[in-house]
Amino acid sequence: MVRPVAKGAKRVLVVGTGSIGVRHIENLLALGAEVSAVSMRSGRAAEVAKKYSIEAHENLSEALGAAIDAVVIANRTDEHVATALLAAERGLDIFVEKPFSNLLEGVDEIARLVREKGIKVETGYMMRFHPNLIQIKRLLTEGSIGKAYFARAYVGQYLPDWRAGTDYRSSYSAKQAYGGGVVFDLSHELDYLSMLFGDVSDVYATTSKVSELDIETEDLAQILLDFADGVSAHVEMDYLSPIYRRGLEIVGSKGVISWDYPTGRVILRKKNGTDEVFECPEGFTRNSMFLAQMENFLSVLDGKGEVAVSLDASIEVLKVTLAVHASAASRSAISPCDIMVEGI
Repeated sequence: MVRPVAKGAKRVLVVGTGSIGVRHIENLLALGAEVSAVSMRSGRAAEVAKKYSIEAHENLSEALGAAIDAVVIANRTDEHVATALLAAERGLDIFVEKPFSNLLEGVDEIARLVREKGIKVETGYMMRFHPNLIQIKRLLTEGSIGKAYFARAYVGQYLPDWRAGTDYRSSYSAKQAYGGGVVFDLSHELDYLSMLFGDVSDVYATTSKVSELDIETEDLAQILLDFADGVSAHVEMDYLSPIYRRGLEIVGSKGVISWDYPTGRVILRKKNGTDEVFECPEGFTRNSMFLAQMENFLSVLDGKGEVAVSLDASIEVLKVTLAVHASAASRSAISPCDIMVEGI
């Protein structure tokens, strides 16, 4: 039996029922949306339908042909563009899990349809909703550390520990064709640094596989980003760290901002010797970011506010990720501007 919903609730189809798809189903239901899902895995649609009392399909075209307002695309990265094209052709608003894609092919056609049909598009870089990052953005805007000179961001965790009950060797992270590897998988850092410092002008990077992990993709990336406003940033990404680590340090003319993601703490150290500490609000969890971004997307569907991560912004991050791979392959600096998307 399909669960009842309030009159006027937004009708949202979730494509993909892996861990992130299930998270979106649960959050959408919590926010009062009318949810349906599609899974091409044998028996998975029935399982999801029963567990959440929602309509579920095994055929994507059939699911898209139902009465829906928007689509949440949470299948494999390499399937995002094809799915988004089908949704855009029907004029449906779209939420795409990050990264938007691992290739440029088809992105220009999506952009054309979005412009012509007035489609709203959001990409799931939910870390923009992290209260620590919002605080850091505020500190930079207020000039708390003076002129920002450079930054260092890092993220890493041992890949086999990522997804409980899943063999990492069969995950998309392990497969080149699926859009795996640390650069695409951990591209949150590339997005939030762009949020803080603006457009990336040049990229120099090295990527490698240094572990014994049974994967086709890189497990380590060292990236240097030059931003148009003069800031530079070093980014470390890995599948190797035995403990989960994620953080950011920004050095400016009047102070230093340090962020430790696992503890949820930002420290502002000023040149005059004073320190300020900013903590996450009580009750904040990782899901709080997913929930906040989806709530924002539903508000946008109602004509209130704007998407947090636009199609243009997500394409820029895609160009940066592709520039990282191009730089690593050529051992030279690459400008994301040289990563062309026809028609955009």
